[in-house]
Amino acid sequence: MKKLILLLSFSLCFVFSSFAQTNSLGKFNLGVVGALPLYNMRAIFGPGIGGSLKYEFNLSNDLRAVNAFHFLNAPALANKFYFTVESGYESFPVKTVLQNAYVPSTYSYVPVKFGLKYYPAAGFYAEIQDGIVFYTQHGSGSNNDFSYGLGYSFDGGFEFGARYENWLQTPQNHETGDYGQTGPFAKAANFGQFAIRLAERF
Repeated sequence: MKKLILLLSFSLCFVFSSFAQTNSLGKFNLGVVGALPLYNMRAIFGPGIGGSLKYEFNLSNDLRAVNAFHFLNAPALANKFYFTVESGYESFPVKTVLQNAYVPSTYSYVPVKFGLKYYPAAGFYAEIQDGIVFYTQHGSGSNNDFSYGLGYSFDGGFEFGARYENWLQTPQNHETGDYGQTGPFAKAANFGQFAIRLAERF
């Protein structure tokens, strides 16, 4: 199941790669993610780490988008907006005191998100994303993944971003013998994270 999710997620990015090569609309960036758990997630996991591949393309390269901004009497805005698609993998260590024979030492998540990126000034950007996060352990399932954040893109291709991200861990395939909060949840848990992403554009 985990391999299938990863394959589907990165296949989506490679489709956009082929599109980019033929249309020259945008660029990829590959990044490393460090995450600090929030809410219920904080009581269960330590800081997580992962990575993601993102593709973004500028609206000014699309004639239809430019025409739409002309309709709004703000054609210059097209140069400042980018659509994004991102997929990755994050892993969080379960706190030692909660581990047992039924609970793995780490939990992993695969987010797949679409978003809108806005550059109000050279380099600085604000981004909002929405999509789905897949859980890869027992009790696996998926839920809505919403995030927003700020960042800066340097001329040399390096990018730094920080974001807040929220999703719910809902009960999936819950077993009768409840063996703790880190297994399939008996009740929905409010999960969130504060993440920092360091990336290189190519």
